[in-house]
Amino acid sequence: MLGLVSSLRTLIWILVLTLLIHSPLSYAISNIADLKEVGIEEKLGNYIPLNLVFHDENGKEIELREFFGDGKPVILTLVYYHCPRVCSFILDGVLSAVNNLDSLYPGKDYKILTISFDPSETPEMAREKAKKYITKGSTKSWFFLTGSEESIKELTRAIGFNYKKDGDDFAHPSVITILSPNGKVSRYLYGAQYDPNDLRLALLEAADGKIGSSKLINKVLLFCYQFDPVGKKYALQALNVVKAGGVLTLLLVGMLLTYLWKREKKDPNSNGG
Repeated sequence: MLGLVSSLRTLIWILVLTLLIHSPLSYAISNIADLKEVGIEEKLGNYIPLNLVFHDENGKEIELREFFGDGKPVILTLVYYHCPRVCSFILDGVLSAVNNLDSLYPGKDYKILTISFDPSETPEMAREKAKKYITKGSTKSWFFLTGSEESIKELTRAIGFNYKKDGDDFAHPSVITILSPNGKVSRYLYGAQYDPNDLRLALLEAADGKIGSSKLINKVLLFCYQFDPVGKKYALQALNVVKAGGVLTLLLVGMLLTYLWKREKKDPNSNGG
């Protein structure tokens, strides 16, 4: 008679194969190429090209290097100005977070750089968007830019920001990127609402040139929640929850298999009947 451990291991492998073939997880795996079209491929430690030329709110050409090199980290937000909802939530989230930062002040301790990734947008559109977020006291701390397709592509590629044209709009990730004073990618903060403590820590690390890390839980939550344009809020996506559950199940099964394998190796006689 086969030992209990060997039989259990066989059953577990059958379960694993069943999950891979029939569960939504197999759908997720088969669409990895599609997922890469929209999202973030983290490039921590990478430098953005500071020689890229964009246009400020007044249409003046300006190189990215003008915003760096003075010892202040930069909060980079990539949006498009005619975005119906999500981009405004990202900018609102940044505004809310910086208004609640403890002992760090825009202009004095850091800058905010918002750049449109839609090359058809104009400085006039940037200026109109800036009116909502720039006050008289913050004119030298938050900047709104537009640029050519070439400059946009180089910048988004440097930070791993993947987006896709979707009709008149874009499918894109909800994320802000924290850059060091010399343009190094230090950390990503995901979602459209940002914890002031997380942002403060990210800015302090970036100011010292350190490389941070993205919280796994934030990535999981962003995967399980997507923006609902009807309800105007982030809603739980059942299919993505099932996918995440499938991954967790496979991890637990893998841990159990490892345990059984080590136990069998330690006691070879456990297979005997």
